[in-house]
Amino acid sequence: MESTVNEQEADFQEAANNWNLEKLYIDLASAKGRSLTPVEKKFLRGLLCGYSPAEIADTVYKSRTSSAVRVYLSNGLYKYIQELLIRQTGDTIKIKNWSRVTNLLSKAGYKTESVNLLEQNQSEAEETLQSTVVADQHQDWEEVIDVEDFYGSQEELATLEQWIVNDSCRLVALLGMGGIGKTALAVKLAEQISENFEFVIWRSLRHAPPIQDLVASLIQFLSQGQETVDSLSAEVTISRLMTYIRSRRCLLILDQAEAVLCSGKNAGYYSYEYQVYGELFRRLGEERHPSCCILTSREKPKEIAALEGANLPVRCLELRGLAASNAQELLQLKGLIGEPEECRVLINRYSGNPLILKIVATTIKDIFNGNITDFLSKEIVVFGDVRDLLDIHFERLSNIERKVMYWLAIRHKSVSVGAFQEEIAPGISKREQMEAIESLRRRSLLEKNLTNFTLLPVVRAYLAEKLVE
Repeated sequence: MESTVNEQEADFQEAANNWNLEKLYIDLASAKGRSLTPVEKKFLRGLLCGYSPAEIADTVYKSRTSSAVRVYLSNGLYKYIQELLIRQTGDTIKIKNWSRVTNLLSKAGYKTESVNLLEQNQSEAEETLQSTVVADQHQDWEEVIDVEDFYGSQEELATLEQWIVNDSCRLVALLGMGGIGKTALAVKLAEQISENFEFVIWRSLRHAPPIQDLVASLIQFLSQGQETVDSLSAEVTISRLMTYIRSRRCLLILDQAEAVLCSGKNAGYYSYEYQVYGELFRRLGEERHPSCCILTSREKPKEIAALEGANLPVRCLELRGLAASNAQELLQLKGLIGEPEECRVLINRYSGNPLILKIVATTIKDIFNGNITDFLSKEIVVFGDVRDLLDIHFERLSNIERKVMYWLAIRHKSVSVGAFQEEIAPGISKREQMEAIESLRRRSLLEKNLTNFTLLPVVRAYLAEKLVE
């Protein structure tokens, strides 16, 4: 259905006037097991107005695609409505038959019948509507980056929103090697789901702040300046923070968490002065609360590795490179010239890593006048800032991890676990082998295909140069 913005606002008011929204919200919350989020309330009113998921995506909530809205509805609101109708009427009905659903909701007493009741509910509905449109005022986006040019996957955003908003995950880690787009995805996600939370706080751990400083700043913001904890121990301040996390619905994003993890050991362990960060992550994941912490990191902290699970409130998403279409769009925006096959070769060479592709595209533009053919003919893979980025990863590895990486680079093909045990360099025990493989996976430096492991092409080229040196 086509309508102007003013007509759509009138439709929303019609839903507020014609339906007992407060009663419907309360009963759906009972079927759901917790209160509806502002987004769910907005989608419900759109459905009551007769909007399709595509129209909701286009006019009610412009930041979502129609497919994302359908996933959101199918995994959430539709299920709660089905459960409510079963309780109220005993009827099981397919939600796709929306006209039948509205008839059943009307028979169950959710349609306003009297003028007096309409007038009574109107002010409440208007207030509720306004609360979903006005942005949350309790937001602190310290050092957040601009993501106007976002090349990430809408499927990843939909998955993460499902985890956080519908599944109530308490701790979500976005993992991947440097430049893969973890921070950009976290920003886009936080912007998309922020209205589901009373407080939204972004903090970068890039400069490895002491845990007391980080937690003190969080408590000061969550208490609206009413509490300071500068003189308390780290453990006590974490307990105070958890009190706020339990009593308020907070979205906390901690970016670049690898900065508090140590180098020279297997992945996920902390530098001595930052070990209490592990206690913070553990409590955010283990303890029951209505908030969510999103963590971005180049390697997986050991507490998250222990707590995560596909159906648990702690989950991890390992980011891969851009899809071919998104990567080609990036190259076009950088002004590169080349045949589709040449673009594909370039994208595969760098595994779709957006930062590396931007670095390489700049070089191609400046030195080769944007001609991909000329650049590929030089057969140079690792150079300049690309090398610097990979140096950062390599310098964090343990000695055994380096030996495993070199061995994989020499093999030039994927390797099974059995091959590791039979052919790995002498002097490394089977236990050390397995620990090194697991650690490299947690650093996103090994790709796994069923039971085989392999290196990314750019990592293999980098290691080949290191071997020659």
